[in-house]
Amino acid sequence: MLQNKTKQKLLDGKPVIGTGAQSADPFFTEAIGQAGFDFILVDGQHAPVGPEALFSMVRGFADSESDIIFRVTYNETWMINQALDMGADGVIIPLPNTVEDVERAVAAAKYPPDGVRSNGPRKTAHLGGNPNYQMRANEETIVWPQIESMEAVENIDAILDVKGIDGIMVGPSDLAYSMGLQPPDLLGHPKAEEVIQHILDKCIEHGVPWGMFCGPVEVANKWLRRGGLIVSADSDVGYVKDGAEAAKQVLAETVASL
Repeated sequence: MLQNKTKQKLLDGKPVIGTGAQSADPFFTEAIGQAGFDFILVDGQHAPVGPEALFSMVRGFADSESDIIFRVTYNETWMINQALDMGADGVIIPLPNTVEDVERAVAAAKYPPDGVRSNGPRKTAHLGGNPNYQMRANEETIVWPQIESMEAVENIDAILDVKGIDGIMVGPSDLAYSMGLQPPDLLGHPKAEEVIQHILDKCIEHGVPWGMFCGPVEVANKWLRRGGLIVSADSDVGYVKDGAEAAKQVLAETVASL
């Protein structure tokens, strides 16, 4: 049985649910960490989360049973190394378009002889400390490449055959841009939905877990029912924004009725 519960569930063919985290504030990390998601997706691509903030967030999630998956800024070996050294249980890789891109990402996440990851982790307790961490990390660590371009879609069969990936994550808005769509048609457009369904079908065919950044919970539910196994819905900042707007709307309606 793996320590990485998210990876173990996927190996058992079970779906996993996650949410996003964009803030290192301890109030946020405590609240999100205790919510009970399978994984927390810390965003280093589109949020101001660098290695120091990630290290702080990993410590903030210390009492959580959720696995921490970090989306690196780009498919660079040193970025992937650093994310895992700071204590992430896995990485999401933006914009890999070819087999070679995905193979480079996997190699960056694995110690020799399986890859080229440099040895120097800062957070190892979740796998039993040194040297147990190094002995288990290759097996335990998650690698999810993002499928978010038509070039990646064209290469999908070969990408899904790359040894060492544990699933994929669809980046729906960048995928829609790659298709030539423009706002406000980036999310939910029928043509984009057709391509996303094609990716899901290919994942099922190859036995690779399909995932997506889903935004609203309703979107996540739809793709789970279609056979997707990895969904990430909303984020800490989104929950605060939605809650604030909902409260304001209720109070504004009350004031208007006085």
